Amino acid sequence: MHESPADTEALQELLDRSYATAGAHLLKIHTPDRRLGAEQVIERLSGEEFAVTVHGRAVPVDVRAGQEAGFRQTLLEIYQPRYGSQWEEFLDSGPVYARIEADRMFALAIPSARLTG
Repeated sequence: MHESPADTEALQELLDRSYATAGAHLLKIHTPDRRLGAEQVIERLSGEEFAVTVHGRAVPVDVRAGQEAGFRQTLLEIYQPRYGSQWEEFLDSGPVYARIEADRMFALAIPSARLTG
C-alpha cells in the first residue's frame, strides 16, 4: 500500500503492545500461529479471510486540508478507477472520514479452507 517503514514499525509496536495486554480468552483465539505481523496486515488489508479489531478514538479527517494530501491521493487512486473522474467531485462534496487513533489492535488470519470445510 502506501505505508512508510516508520508506519510499519509503529503498527508492529501497536500489535505487540496490544497482545501483551490481551486477556486469556482473546489469546486462546489469537494463537501465535494465527497472528499477523504489521507487514502481513498491510499486505492483506484488501482480503476478507482475516479480521482486524481496533480499539481507540475516532478523529475527523478533512480530505481537503493540506496535511491530508496523502490520504486524499490514496482515496483518488483507489476509487477514481472504479467510479470515474466524477468521484473527485464527490470527494469534494463533503463526505465525512475519520481515522482511528489506536490504543490496541488485534489481527487474525483464518485460511479459506477452514471457512468452507
